[in-house]
Amino acid sequence: MKQLTFDSLYHINAAGCTSSSLYTAVANKMLFSKPSKALIRCDISLDAPYIFVEIDELAQLDRVTRCLLMLSHLLEQVDIATLRQTNRISQIVFLLPVDEIEQPLISDETLAELLQECIAEQIPAYSQMPTCDLTTINNDTLVIAVDSCNSYQYVSEQAKRCTVQVLNGPPGVIYGEGGYALLIHPQGKLTAQLYDGQMTAQLAQANCTSQDRYLFVGEQSLTWQKKWFAYTQKLYKKGQPLIECAELATTIGHQGNANSLAALTLAQSYLCNPLTRSLEQVFVIFNAPNEQLVKISRSEK
Repeated sequence: MKQLTFDSLYHINAAGCTSSSLYTAVANKMLFSKPSKALIRCDISLDAPYIFVEIDELAQLDRVTRCLLMLSHLLEQVDIATLRQTNRISQIVFLLPVDEIEQPLISDETLAELLQECIAEQIPAYSQMPTCDLTTINNDTLVIAVDSCNSYQYVSEQAKRCTVQVLNGPPGVIYGEGGYALLIHPQGKLTAQLYDGQMTAQLAQANCTSQDRYLFVGEQSLTWQKKWFAYTQKLYKKGQPLIECAELATTIGHQGNANSLAALTLAQSYLCNPLTRSLEQVFVIFNAPNEQLVKISRSEK
């Protein structure tokens, strides 16, 4: 079983920039989504508008500009110089999107210029990659991720491999955009535990019940809904209602390369909210690229 301790430092998405607004939006199933003007091919016989979420201030901008603006905003808000006064930062890992030929959307040169603008002191060692296993990252690492996944080009490509949510269509993935900053360090307020094996085995290892709080952060589809129902059958006792998962993508859209950090940030918004003090843990569910259950709980001090 893998684990990491962390603190979510700052985020930006359609629900805003505060932990309370993110919790409120997802817990109350607020809708920020809208149909596109362009049509995408859903199947052989159907073209339809796709449903997407965007940050209003970024409307009409291209994907690279959106990502650059979100990244710049994150670096300004995190304030690395101040953070260093109370926390050790050995490196920064940037999780940034790549284009169709696997080249970074934000070049290393552009990233270096941005860091020089935003960090007055010595810049820590840093690297950029599209994705990584967060449990393999060394402690005292600042992880920053941004992505914008709502363009016609991006969504039409995704429609070739998964079910995209279209107007009046079956359950599918709603795409959005956002940016997140997370500090992985031993003093983190929250601990994430990842389980091994098939999903049914993971649920058993975590001693899950139908009364626990579940946050679904994966790719929605009718196929997945049937799978989840089958996986959780053994969790129910007679007369208990169906598990109702809070859904990240339905509210703020799937966050692409930033989705893992978005999931941890959402979990923190649930566990650090005055309205949910009685919550001891939440379970985060991924179904892509692999089916993964993650238990997030408050760290023992």
